[in-house]
Amino acid sequence: MKINRTVRDIYAAAEEKYKRLSDEANVKLKPPVEERGWFFKSRVKALESFALKLETGRVDKPSEPEDFYACTIVVPTQLHVEQAEELVRSLYHVKTRRPERDGSTHKEASSFVFDDLRLYVLRGEGSSAINLDLEDLKFEIQIKTILQFAWGAATHDLIYKTDSVSWPKERIAYQVKAMLEHAELAISEASTLSRSSAVAKQDSRTADILKIIEQVERFWAADALPADRKRLAENIRAALSIAKIKAEDLFALLEGEQRRFGLVPRELSPYAFVVQALANTPSVDLEKKLRGSGRGKLLIHSGMELPAWMRSPHSRLIDLDAPTPVVDQSTPARAQADAAGDPPPVFDPAPPDGQRRSDAPMTADKNQTAPNLSDPEPSPEQQ
Repeated sequence: MKINRTVRDIYAAAEEKYKRLSDEANVKLKPPVEERGWFFKSRVKALESFALKLETGRVDKPSEPEDFYACTIVVPTQLHVEQAEELVRSLYHVKTRRPERDGSTHKEASSFVFDDLRLYVLRGEGSSAINLDLEDLKFEIQIKTILQFAWGAATHDLIYKTDSVSWPKERIAYQVKAMLEHAELAISEASTLSRSSAVAKQDSRTADILKIIEQVERFWAADALPADRKRLAENIRAALSIAKIKAEDLFALLEGEQRRFGLVPRELSPYAFVVQALANTPSVDLEKKLRGSGRGKLLIHSGMELPAWMRSPHSRLIDLDAPTPVVDQSTPARAQADAAGDPPPVFDPAPPDGQRRSDAPMTADKNQTAPNLSDPEPSPEQQ
């Protein structure tokens, strides 16, 4: 595209300053964003995009468009958007917010056009004493959820920066946005929606896991339990299932092992203590249960007090302290395979001249073009 010399000169004069502003944001804003487990994307507007933006007639000060430099903070859900905005306000002086208030929008109820949160900011107090010429440069910070960001990235070339226009493509893009907005609402309001009679149900697995969580929280102090109570409860449920013990009987099992052992050892994980309890409770008869049909396995280690039979190799016990077979690398291939229990390697006979062996490495066609896997240029501005 032919770009007027004056436009190119304005762009060149502004680009250097905005690149310094970008470098500063990478030091000031990006680290606290990523420390929270969020994502940070940024870009300085390209020359052609800058020229087209000026031609919209909406840029009053061509040398300082408010989105010459723009960045995006991507958070998990709508529940995190407010936290991200608070972070931005603690680091920058917010001049403009769009939309002005969370409770207002320019969209009609039937519209699903782009309307994500945009903050237009200045460097703010406490900025570095260097780069003082950047003080009055306004730039854009968008705050999006993962679903909003995914929609923008997937549809950007369909409905914004494209060489054509297609009503069906735009229709499909906005239908997808409507579905994602519905999904966003369901995720953000899951606690409220879960009380609806349409979904307020429970299967036996869920009931068991809840019972187990309640009992382990009653038996152990909070600091002895992992943050992921659900995974712990699933692992304990699997162990109880092998032993044919009901979830509601877990607490009595734990109390019995505590009386037998004399204490609850701090060095044992809750799962390990449950397995130890199963192994040492005569009425459970774990040895018999493991001889029965089933594929579930139990994890054991030397820190657990277990009966002697559990220290012998067993197909349904994973012993962390069991010796690992060592294969002598100097032995022939057939002997190594025998030691490992694998079939010996089979070598194809030499193929006829002019034919490639079936196990020979593939060579790339010199004319074949590799796919482009590089990330597209970040494009926070969706307007």
